[in-house]
Amino acid sequence: MVVSKSDVEAESQKEQIPHEHLFKVTGLSSSNLEKLAQDVAAATPADFETAIAATGYGRFNICLMLCTLPAFWSAVSVTSNVSYIFTRARCDMQLSLLDMGTVNAITYGGMISSAMIWGFLSDTLGRRRIMVWGFFFSGILEFCVSISQNFIMLLLTRFASGFLFNGPFAVLISYLAELHRTELRARVILLTSLFYTIANTTLPLLAWAILTKEWHFYIFGNSFVIHAWNLFLMATALVPLLTGLAFLCLPESPKFLMSRGRNEEALEVFKRIYTMNTGKPKSDFPVAVLVEEKSEQQARGVAALRGGWAQLAPLFRAPHVKWLVLLCTIHIGCMFGSNTLRLWYPQLAAMIGSNSNESLCAAIAPEATAPPDDESCQPIQTDMLTYLQSAIVGAGSVLTYGIGGVLVNRCGKKLVAGFSSVLSAVTIVMLPFLGTGAFTVVALVTTALALSSLCGASLSSITVDLFPTSLRVMALATFLMCGRVGTIMGTVAFPALMQYGCLPPFITIAAVLGTIGLACSIIPNTNLKKLE
Repeated sequence: MVVSKSDVEAESQKEQIPHEHLFKVTGLSSSNLEKLAQDVAAATPADFETAIAATGYGRFNICLMLCTLPAFWSAVSVTSNVSYIFTRARCDMQLSLLDMGTVNAITYGGMISSAMIWGFLSDTLGRRRIMVWGFFFSGILEFCVSISQNFIMLLLTRFASGFLFNGPFAVLISYLAELHRTELRARVILLTSLFYTIANTTLPLLAWAILTKEWHFYIFGNSFVIHAWNLFLMATALVPLLTGLAFLCLPESPKFLMSRGRNEEALEVFKRIYTMNTGKPKSDFPVAVLVEEKSEQQARGVAALRGGWAQLAPLFRAPHVKWLVLLCTIHIGCMFGSNTLRLWYPQLAAMIGSNSNESLCAAIAPEATAPPDDESCQPIQTDMLTYLQSAIVGAGSVLTYGIGGVLVNRCGKKLVAGFSSVLSAVTIVMLPFLGTGAFTVVALVTTALALSSLCGASLSSITVDLFPTSLRVMALATFLMCGRVGTIMGTVAFPALMQYGCLPPFITIAAVLGTIGLACSIIPNTNLKKLE
């Protein structure tokens, strides 16, 4: 086809209409027309993803991450702080090894017992309210833990602390995801792994600063005593208290508000985030109307419960139920090994000593770990190097996530989960034979924990890929709950097995990790699988 010069000129004239002509036809200048186009676009209902993307990234997101740092620190503290006090509290409370394991496990028991309750409340009361009051009262309960004077009081307050803390922390993950646009969510969740590392590194340093002191304060005569370990627990209780106060400054999740039909409130939250990030007034926010996701009447009462059960029922039927059972069973074994070693390591490090060449088996022999009595019990003497070992073990996960991120993309999640679990089992088997000094034990434990953590992270990612969106949250909740069951089993079994010698506890953990490593071969391949 031949195009004449006149046709090109006519097309050019058609595209470039003079401003005067626009004004005569519409009565509006070009700038007014652009404003009209923007108004029309703003009047078009926007979904959540469009609205959160329009808020940008800036000061609000940075403030959000700064507020969540102490929340993740609290998560490590609530589950791990008692692991550091046993060197002193063992004599003060006449604790056996089984008592110590029970105290470590009872926090996870509280978490399991409240999992479903908090899931319902967070979807009913909102994210922010649960986090503010949950973290604040967790801090108060942790303070009650810190003034415990006997084993029963310590056990009951630890259970209550786990029961209450599980809610706000579980909500926190959803809250973070709901305040970032799609392409930033994965990075934000990855950043939280760094927060865990910071907590695992700094908690033993705080323990060193307080637990190495000979502090005893007598109140009401000799009936109420505050030791150094009580003060350590008090210090860790301040963090969830401050976290609850920090979340007072943050808004409700706009996604939650939209899901409840409260679009006007959600729009105000979007505008507030937009203003903080860009410095522009709220009136410049490019979205004026949000999509109606659900009416307030539909989102409440019995209808909400019926709709929720109808949505979750397929998770417990074929074909999903077999993969859920398999992944939960494997995760029980993974946490049986990983968390048992992590929670018992501070006590093992103190038994071995920082400058001793004594073997691990000599330090934890049955005669060396006999139950204490009032006359013969002596607190285990610790120094900076004892707690520095725990800090090194905690920091070891940095390499795990760095190397693991590369391996997962190249080798696949399934292979990485199985291979890292088997390697962790091999490393743990070598502990009784090669653990002939403090630094050798540190190296072996750091390697074992890094590998088992990589296995757990890979399993979590597989769970996300394997289940569709409508079932994903419940599948993850069940997956995590089963992991806590594994932690309870391991922390109680470990001291019980120690009564039979050095080899049984480590061989048992290695056997469990090796078995689940082989079981990973049954998991379906989810590499490059699109989310459903």
